[in-house]
Amino acid sequence: MNFYQKIKSSILILFLSFFLFQSCSGQVTAGDTFLFGFSEKFDRLLGNESTVACSSDVTITTKAVYLEEDGDTTATFNASNDSGLTLGGAQQWGYSIFETCIYPNSPFSGSLEIPVSVTSNYGSRVASVKSFPGAEVVIPTKLTFTANGVSERQCFKFTATHDSLRNPVVDPMKVTLGTMIQKDGSGNETSGTYSGKDACDISVSLDDADGPGVRVSNISRVMEEPSPSASETYGTFQIRLRTAPTANVTMSINDTYDAVNVNNREGSASPKTLTFTTANFATPQLVRVDAVDDLEIDGVKVYTVEVGRTSSSDSEYNDIKPRNVVVYNRDQSVPGYAYVRYDATTGSTGTAGGAIDRFATDESNQLGTKYSNFQLKLRTKPTNNVTLTFSSNCGNKCNILTPTLTFTASNWNSYQTFQVEGKSDSANSGNANYTISFVASSADATYNTTVTEPTFTVRSCDNDGTHLLQPCNFSGSPLATSGSSDRLTATEGGTSHIWMIAQSNPGADVTIGLTSTDTSEGTVPASVTVSSTNYNFMELGGTNRVLLTHVDDNEVDDTVNWDVTTALSTGAVAYNPIDIYAKTTDNEAYFYVSKLGSTKENSSAPADTATIHVCLGAQNTETITVSVACATFAAGTAAFGECGTLSTATLTFPAGSRVDDADASNANCANSARKQTVTILGADDNFADGPQDYTVNLTKNANTDAVYSSGSATLSNQTITNRDDEPLGKRIYASVINTPGEMTAEGVFAADKTCNNNRPSGVTGGTFKALIVSDSGADTTVQNKRVPNGINWVLTSGYHYYRCNTSGYANCSDEHSSLFVADGSAGFDPTNLPREFSTIGDQYWTGMTNTLSPATQASTPACPGDGLTYRHNCHGFNFQNCPSTPASFLYGQSWTMSSANSITSQEAICTGSKKLICVEQ
Repeated sequence: MNFYQKIKSSILILFLSFFLFQSCSGQVTAGDTFLFGFSEKFDRLLGNESTVACSSDVTITTKAVYLEEDGDTTATFNASNDSGLTLGGAQQWGYSIFETCIYPNSPFSGSLEIPVSVTSNYGSRVASVKSFPGAEVVIPTKLTFTANGVSERQCFKFTATHDSLRNPVVDPMKVTLGTMIQKDGSGNETSGTYSGKDACDISVSLDDADGPGVRVSNISRVMEEPSPSASETYGTFQIRLRTAPTANVTMSINDTYDAVNVNNREGSASPKTLTFTTANFATPQLVRVDAVDDLEIDGVKVYTVEVGRTSSSDSEYNDIKPRNVVVYNRDQSVPGYAYVRYDATTGSTGTAGGAIDRFATDESNQLGTKYSNFQLKLRTKPTNNVTLTFSSNCGNKCNILTPTLTFTASNWNSYQTFQVEGKSDSANSGNANYTISFVASSADATYNTTVTEPTFTVRSCDNDGTHLLQPCNFSGSPLATSGSSDRLTATEGGTSHIWMIAQSNPGADVTIGLTSTDTSEGTVPASVTVSSTNYNFMELGGTNRVLLTHVDDNEVDDTVNWDVTTALSTGAVAYNPIDIYAKTTDNEAYFYVSKLGSTKENSSAPADTATIHVCLGAQNTETITVSVACATFAAGTAAFGECGTLSTATLTFPAGSRVDDADASNANCANSARKQTVTILGADDNFADGPQDYTVNLTKNANTDAVYSSGSATLSNQTITNRDDEPLGKRIYASVINTPGEMTAEGVFAADKTCNNNRPSGVTGGTFKALIVSDSGADTTVQNKRVPNGINWVLTSGYHYYRCNTSGYANCSDEHSSLFVADGSAGFDPTNLPREFSTIGDQYWTGMTNTLSPATQASTPACPGDGLTYRHNCHGFNFQNCPSTPASFLYGQSWTMSSANSITSQEAICTGSKKLICVEQ
């Protein structure tokens, strides 16, 4: 065939295919995957089956499955259709079991069939089953989806077996999902959304544990961009060789392999190269991935770190491609503003804004903008320009020198400077604060409306008018010039300070004399000097700084006010500045209390006791006694019954029991020879409630001591943790609504949803499932099975189970006694209970006798022609009657709370509504 004949033939085929497609519903739609300009329908028509693309109309949760013969991780989907993937095991060195699920994306009517074929060269090394819904069975040759399809999920599970043999390298297992067939309600093929398309295939690769290879672990955490609230800012994975090489093996780590992480905008890995030798081949080498804050609001970003091909002169270890590592980086970028204060202090504000201080101006504007400027930038990249317009409530005390700042998508991360200066108002109104604020304007909604702008507080020092000399300090500090309400404060032994500034350059030194009104509480230098070099200067090294030293008097005297009296200045300026007000906070306490250890139920071992030590911080001239007692807690509260016995009920301190200064702290009181001690044992509440806190009350008794008779001489009660000695406990409650025996096509799984969505008001957290069974497990027509001590069973052997009520007590203690302890067969005796599940007379769907055996019902109809081969327990709680004969009702087994201690079992018609017994998982 010559060139022109080929062209004519191709045109003819395309022409024919166009007409042939007129009889096909949908023809070539956006849902068809195109390859080289043709859809999958054209590929089939032209015989190009090898290029047929798979359809994205059907979801395959994982198309490429990688198993390790000696993997330590399982990945399975929860039984309920709307649940996600669950990982089990060590979650480090790869999967030994992996489950992937298939479901159509869009609603449809009728049914959908997907052919299935399995090709595998692994033999018994990989087991494959259809794992959901229902019991595990051999992968069928066809999957059928019914109803609307979207809520259905069918899953395959693949399990690796370690055969301890070195096996030849073979092609991966392939599960081929063929051309889909859509049918109407009568079983006739239709031309619906899915017809004629191929679902994507699944490949399963198995890494041999006994031959040369590279093991790569997972990063078992979601990392977070660095921020003050981040807790996991890095992750690690490990790499090692499976067998000893005959020569060094190197491989590279490429952290920018994925375009998501270009320029390391999400994370950075180290080291970049690994080398394994004959000596260290089996020792895992650690690769650390540090999250990077990209300063953009982008949610959780997922990217891949590539583990490069191996290089070695050992032919078996040369050019092996290890698996790559997936990294999850959670966004911690918070929109807001970052600032740099004039003194190089940095900080940031979030969406809630904030208040920023330590700024100052003066009304004679001698300070200029030295202490009243700051730099600003945005914390995240805006989508549009952001303009900040500044304003102030300073009246005529300041001038704003920077009315606006504008940030763009290019300069948002660069600081820009704002400045404000002081101005005279010609009034002697004293020092005061004013605020600088701004309003952001932008087409970026985040910065325009969501983010609250911060405010900046500036101290205005009143050195105009007649005030030739004036004490001045920064905003955020007390004014110290307005009397008792706003004093310079420090704890005994600490210091505080304020500066003297002038109205103008004095030209020569000015000396101001200083006097403390109470030298037992605070001292000051005899004088300070204002000069021509520091009159507008507020730095720690200046001679114009008034340094206040708050005296440690070793007395319990609470907080004491004192003043700094200023004298008429001498030198270049004669002026008497206003006085300075101060206060000293006591650092002594009447009592020092330290607590050590925790208690354990039903134990007298020293390691399981707690001790409380008490010391006196002030000198006592009379005997002081302290009563010690367990606090009283009401029944039904967490701390009830947790506090046991005390070694003493009274602590006695003879006259002169004050501890030395070196022992005067909570930590050192326990080491003082003058301490008094009580030892506490925990009580056994016979309830599996985990560690619980209780309180030991310490009460000072009445006395005539001059110091300790004061009402201020009080102690703090101490909280002790009591560790549990019972087995783990789980909660049980009766659903607050009734449900009919037909629980939708999900059967017992629908009962689980009813449990979680209809709890008593006091039950929060946790996942609950219904104490209900579908059948004996033998019938294959019942979906979503639950069998006692078998598939999907809800009780766990050895656990205590406690009834929940509406009390709101999170542990559902119900008077601290369990309903039952699950026996070795994960069951219990419903005819011998300490109390009822709920109100006597309540009925519950369970599908069991009161011996926990799957029940059958004698009155169940035949349902001819419906295909219901199993008609007991409402056909696994899926039906209430025969579909073809609606008047023929099915029956199921229920329980009745016949007394406070016993349950009876009986059949009930499936149209009836009953409660469910819900069990924590």
